[in-house]
Amino acid sequence: MHQNKWESLLDKIESQFGFVEHRVDRFDDRRLTVETVVFDGAGGRMKLERAVRPVVLDRRAHYTKRVGSAASVEYVYSDTETSDTVTLSVWDRAAGDWREIELSELAG
Repeated sequence: MHQNKWESLLDKIESQFGFVEHRVDRFDDRRLTVETVVFDGAGGRMKLERAVRPVVLDRRAHYTKRVGSAASVEYVYSDTETSDTVTLSVWDRAAGDWREIELSELAG
């Protein structure tokens, strides 16, 4: 999901329902940014989460044939392209935890 569409979606949610919580977490060691929005929607308390990370361009394995040496993996990331993952969850009161909603549940 492009940044403009994400911001438009957040504006719609905020105008219709209001935010209970809105936070952005950055994990520099994993090159990951997670934006989380919690709101009280028509189906109860809901959480919309977007994870953005750079696209992996190459994976290089480094190893030696010496006994006892460890192998390592080096990843090459794109500076311009990103991969986005958006998930929608609903609060399950019985379980006391978030339950991810599948698209088929929304359509039916």
